[in-house]
Amino acid sequence: MLVEPISVSSSSTLSFRIALTYGFSRLFGGAAERTIPGMTKAAKAVLADALRLGEDERAELAAEVLASLDGPGDPDAETAWEAEIRRRIDAIDAGALELEPWDAVKRRIEKEILGR
Repeated sequence: MLVEPISVSSSSTLSFRIALTYGFSRLFGGAAERTIPGMTKAAKAVLADALRLGEDERAELAAEVLASLDGPGDPDAETAWEAEIRRRIDAIDAGALELEPWDAVKRRIEKEILGR
């Protein structure tokens, strides 16, 4: 299979945890009131300012805020990813992996995970 599991960053996990706690629709554009219980006035002001930004700017801001929760970067991460990429390429070149077209992967995800 071409698609192998890759660990999810803690910021992605945190985003999912926040979404489960406060509801996907509230965090991802469904509710008129966009605050999170317990927010300070300063946090509400920052959120209000952020929501007035364009879509691309909000996405960049959100990515930076989430990245700030990850702590310092792993100095060995780039080397580890290069090794992992090389391992996967070598496995493909050796015929050790059965490649799966994206359309098939997408259908499988939709069926198994999304229930479609």
